[in-house]
Amino acid sequence: MDSRDEFTFRTTDLDPGSDAALGADYTMLWEGSAARCPFQSPAILGWFNRSIRDRARLFALRDDRGMQAAVVLRQDASGGLSFLSDLKTDVNRFLFHRELEEGGKRAFFIGLLRTVIAEGRTLTLNSQLGDHPDTALLLAIVKEQGMWATVVDNSACPVLEAASPEELFAQVDAQRELRYRVNKLRNQKQAEFEVFTDQVDLETWTADFQQAHISRWEGTDTPSRFRDLERRQFLLGCLQAWAANGLLVRFSVRTKDGRTGFVIGLRAPGTLIHHSTTYHPCHAKFSPGKALLHTMAGWMRDNGLRILDFGDGREPYKYSVATSERPLQRIFIGRRSDLRFRASSSMIRMVRGNQLLYGMYQRHLKRRWRS
Repeated sequence: MDSRDEFTFRTTDLDPGSDAALGADYTMLWEGSAARCPFQSPAILGWFNRSIRDRARLFALRDDRGMQAAVVLRQDASGGLSFLSDLKTDVNRFLFHRELEEGGKRAFFIGLLRTVIAEGRTLTLNSQLGDHPDTALLLAIVKEQGMWATVVDNSACPVLEAASPEELFAQVDAQRELRYRVNKLRNQKQAEFEVFTDQVDLETWTADFQQAHISRWEGTDTPSRFRDLERRQFLLGCLQAWAANGLLVRFSVRTKDGRTGFVIGLRAPGTLIHHSTTYHPCHAKFSPGKALLHTMAGWMRDNGLRILDFGDGREPYKYSVATSERPLQRIFIGRRSDLRFRASSSMIRMVRGNQLLYGMYQRHLKRRWRS
C-alpha cells in the first residue's frame, strides 16, 4: 500500500493556548494506532503543551487519507528537540497508523531527520523501547542519512504477560503474600478496595494521593515534589487529561482512617500500566501497594487485559510479580560535525555505563524530588 502513496512531511508549531492545538487529524491517528500509547494521547499532549514555556512542534506525515505518522517534540532554549511527553512518561512512542507499512515509517523518519539536519538541531529521545522494531528502523536510517547517534541503556519496564486475562490473575492470585496482605487489611482495618475508571471524586482522590506521598517521603533526602502547589496542579491536570481519553484507572485502599494506598493505572491495548504508586507511612506494615496488585489483577481479568506493565524503573517490588522486562534506551542523534553534542552525549553514556560513577551521580548530583 505504501509504495503507491505519495507522502508529505510537515512540521507546525502548536498554539500554546489552545485546548485543541493538535487537531482532529492527530486524534484520528492516535485512535487508529496500534499502540494507543497513553503518553501520546491527544488530551495529555494538549495539557503538556499548555504547561511549558518552550516551543512545542508537531512533526507529521500525511497522504490523501490523512495523517499517517506523527510525533510532538519540545524545542528547548538551546534548540534541542526531545519528546514533549518527557514531562510525565514511562515510555515515548512515535505514532504510526496501524496500517502504515515500513515504507511509510521510513518516509516519516527521513523527513524528521532531514529537518533536524536542515535546522542544525539535535534529538534526545528518552524512554525508547530497545526491543521495538521502530527503534531499530530509526537507527538504521540515522546511519543511512550520514548522521551520528549513540544509545544509552537507561532503564527497563518490568512486565507480567500472560496468555489470557484469566491466566494473569491466576499467576498473581497464586502468590500467598499478596492474598495475605489483602486479608490482613480487610480483617484488621476493615479495608475497602476502590477502583475508579471515570472522574468521580478525582480532585479529592488526587489530593489524598499527594498527601500520602508527602508523608511517605517526609524526612528523607528525596522529599516529595508535591509539597509544591504547581506540581500538585500539574498531576491533577495529567489525571484529568488521561480520564478525558478514557485511559485512567485509579486503585486505592480505604480504611476507617481514610485512603492509605494508591496506584495510578493507565490503559493501553491489552495492557494496564502501573504508572505511579504511593502509600501512607502509618500503614506501611500492611503493604497496601502489594495488596493493590491483587485488586489490579482482578480488574484486569474482568476487563480483558493480559499484560501488566510496571512502567519505567527496576524497583524490587515490581519483580515480585513481573517475569520479564522491556529495555528502555536513551538515544542521542545529531550531525557528525556537532562535536560538543557528541562529547556531552558520550559522557552521559560513559557515566551511565559505569556503576561507580552512576552511583555517585545518583547520590550527589541528581538531587531531584521524587515523582
